Amino acid sequence: MDSPRATLARRIRELRGNLSQEALARRIQHDRTGISRAESPTEPVPSPELISKLDHYHGTDGELAELRRAVVGEVSPTDRRELFEFGAAGLLAAKTYRDRRDRAGSGPDALTLWELTDAVNRHAAAFTTTPHTVMAEEVYETWRSAKRHLDGGKVLAKTQTRLEKIAGYSAYMMCRLSFNLGATPTSRQFLTLAGDHAEQVDDPVLTASVAEMMSTLAFYGHAYQDAADEARRGAAVADNDYTRARLAAYEARALAAMGDATGARAALDRMNGAVVDRPARPGASPFSAASADMFAAGVLARIGAGREAEPLARAAIRAYDSGTAVGFEEHGHALLGLSAALLARDDPEPEEAAALAGRVVDMLDVQPTASVTTKIRDVDVAFRAFSDFGPVRDYRERLDARPRLALPAAAS
Repeated sequence: MDSPRATLARRIRELRGNLSQEALARRIQHDRTGISRAESPTEPVPSPELISKLDHYHGTDGELAELRRAVVGEVSPTDRRELFEFGAAGLLAAKTYRDRRDRAGSGPDALTLWELTDAVNRHAAAFTTTPHTVMAEEVYETWRSAKRHLDGGKVLAKTQTRLEKIAGYSAYMMCRLSFNLGATPTSRQFLTLAGDHAEQVDDPVLTASVAEMMSTLAFYGHAYQDAADEARRGAAVADNDYTRARLAAYEARALAAMGDATGARAALDRMNGAVVDRPARPGASPFSAASADMFAAGVLARIGAGREAEPLARAAIRAYDSGTAVGFEEHGHALLGLSAALLARDDPEPEEAAALAGRVVDMLDVQPTASVTTKIRDVDVAFRAFSDFGPVRDYRERLDARPRLALPAAAS
């Protein structure tokens, strides 16, 4: 009997049929060696991104994604959300905020502190490439461990500071994860807790990261002025370029949503002036040139500058497709940015726009995130003017048929 990896490799080869690897690579915009490795049962498991592209191209409705999950021992995103109870996590976060200073006991040893610090850095490094449904349980355990030690009571000042940072970064990441998996109330509870930790320590990255999420929650709650204000406040305390660049991008998208094209362009200028080609500090996510292109394309498309947005979106997509840049969430936004730009042109291209948005539907089936789900619904409004086009009609039917991002009832 074939192993799960051999079954996956054989099915990928079967679906290719008489098409050469080179031709398939061109059609799905992926490197040929990646396809070759995917068809070999002795090679590492293909990336979720490649599997998503193949499922989309062959029209296999997530068959390859399911076979891949069997290889890595991962349950489906829907089932995993059922396994991890965000509602209970949020209640514990809220309770911790109220009584975390009222306990007494002893602190952790040095080895435990190093292990927790390493865990935070490991989570940050994997955040943009690992499905959030997988990350949530790991980050939650790190936060709970730090919380237990903080609840233990009196510890040395140096140990207290390290625990505050560990718990703060973990709470911040739980806030992001909860939001992207559709549990906004839990996200707010963890954000409040992360802000409390940030007040206890002098850590500009954590403070600015909290501001990023405050801006994000306000933006997706349609409180665009609050989103812009939070981004500005965060930028004022940020001590590094990649954080300033991200906050300027958040301000730009909020101003664009308010129709302030001049302000949005000024914020994009600040974003581009702060982009640096180096890894982010531990505990934070990177902000690359591809990130900047992705944000700029989305903002410009929103203010009606589709022609200007198009080359930026294409550059970002090339970077994510080739693996030069990483981040499935930002990849989805780049695809939707180009889709929106094509629809905003004087001579719109609805068929290509629908193909791009269709790729995002496939990505959401494998790696669901609330921000991309919201964005695709926003872009979908622009497709209504082209509902008579066959590709547009097919795409919208696929979008309407997929389940909305939803968590167990207790999470809401």
